[in-house]
Amino acid sequence: MKDWLKKINLNTLLIIGLVIFALLYLRQCDRTSNLSDEVKINSMNQKAISDSVRVEKDKNGILVFEKSTLVASKKELKELNSNLYNEVKELKDNPKIIIKNTLTVIHDTIKTLTYITNYPDGSIGLRWNYDSTFSEGNFQKLAGETRFKYVGDSLDVIGTSINRNEFGMSVITGLKKGDDTYEIFVKSSYPGFEILNIEGAIIDKSMISTDESSWVVGPNIGYGIALSPSGSINHGIVIGVGVTYNMNKKIKKIFRPFGL
Repeated sequence: MKDWLKKINLNTLLIIGLVIFALLYLRQCDRTSNLSDEVKINSMNQKAISDSVRVEKDKNGILVFEKSTLVASKKELKELNSNLYNEVKELKDNPKIIIKNTLTVIHDTIKTLTYITNYPDGSIGLRWNYDSTFSEGNFQKLAGETRFKYVGDSLDVIGTSINRNEFGMSVITGLKKGDDTYEIFVKSSYPGFEILNIEGAIIDKSMISTDESSWVVGPNIGYGIALSPSGSINHGIVIGVGVTYNMNKKIKKIFRPFGL
């Protein structure tokens, strides 16, 4: 054992020490980063809870409804929004994002032609039909009839039936990064479309990008090792200016499953 230790030179010991130091450093960085992320997420959630639906127009003048979303695991969602939690609980799979929209459509007065039909029993039918396509994917189709009959000098209304009631609505919804939170947006060119409420949550927190940059430009100082052209390994303090690639994010992903 002692003979084996004697064969280990100083460079080897330094390399082993640097590897151990790097692993401990990355572990600490990961814990610090996770704590920082949780603080940011808590701030996002507080803003999302107090936020209300906001309205703006896109480049084509279509109304876009927006609201901040929660960032919470399924367990955390139970405390923050029980309605969304119950929706997630009913699903067979584990969604990464859940969005619940409450909407209304307010139509203007519809005018359409009316057709008269005389039936053998003496009753009269007033048939009407409305079929309109507003834009691609947005349409409304209605048809019905009101029947009545004269009994002496009085009018006996038999009733009104709606024979056709169809509508199609094209809705676009998505997620975007705002100034301080992530926001859900919803829009549709369907006439009278309006969002009353938006509820949402990012359940998979790994989808949120961090502010940690992979590329760093500027002065740097540290202690490292280098391989010379002759094949020898040198070590010492390194001071300089340049472009470096930060591997923290990628390496931390490797050790995260092991709790490091």
